[in-house]
Amino acid sequence: MLIAIAGTIGFSRLEGLSAFDAFYLTVVTITTVGYGDIVPTTDASRLLAMGLVVTGFTFFTAVVITSVQSLFERREETRRSQQLQTLITLFYSEVGDRLIRLLSSCDPDLPCIQEPPSTEKTWTHEDYSQLAEVLKYHGFKVSLEKLDAGKLKEILDSPLLLTLLENPQVFNHALFNKVLRGMFHVKGELAIHEQFSNLSDNLQAHLSNDLSKIYEPAVKLWLSHMKHLEKAYPSLFMTILETNPFGVAKPERSCPPPFPVEPA
Repeated sequence: MLIAIAGTIGFSRLEGLSAFDAFYLTVVTITTVGYGDIVPTTDASRLLAMGLVVTGFTFFTAVVITSVQSLFERREETRRSQQLQTLITLFYSEVGDRLIRLLSSCDPDLPCIQEPPSTEKTWTHEDYSQLAEVLKYHGFKVSLEKLDAGKLKEILDSPLLLTLLENPQVFNHALFNKVLRGMFHVKGELAIHEQFSNLSDNLQAHLSNDLSKIYEPAVKLWLSHMKHLEKAYPSLFMTILETNPFGVAKPERSCPPPFPVEPA
């Protein structure tokens, strides 16, 4: 725009053209069309025309290159996002689903979410939305008294975990990376403490806290992934929802809110 304005003013003064004719000559010059009906007649005008051609062509080339580069970057970002979502789907189908089922079974506050209000067992989009809202404020506690150490060790021994952690796309995903690193951390602790009953109260509290640090991001990652599936793959979303890691029961609508409610 600035190039066109400068050219219009320059040709108008140097050639004595009207504003429209000067603008027309500027556009013809910049685009290198060269109709020949209006041409520069003075040395100063020709110098201006040469400057406009070089500047305009450079600017036009830069715009084209930037636009093409931006297009390819968007396509690459979309491809990386799709690959990452595929890896997350693989994680939950092989490991993550079982992990959440196991930890949620040891969650003392989860029955409020799991108890069904009726005999209806089929989850809907509304049920999922309500579950997602409830889990935003959930405490994600893990009671070691109910935890099956053998099942947890079996989950953490999956060779898939190391493969995923070594993937650069997973490494750049903060939440996914946090889940995997937390699982390896707990795996190291289980190698030292195979039985929870023999641990001191401080060690039990420490391990319970470490498990909570896996439990919470694993659930939040699951919710984020489900949101993606709901938009991109509705059929897959409903299939996974019906077998969700929180059980087939609907969330209890009569549960008290897990977050403070301001008085009316």
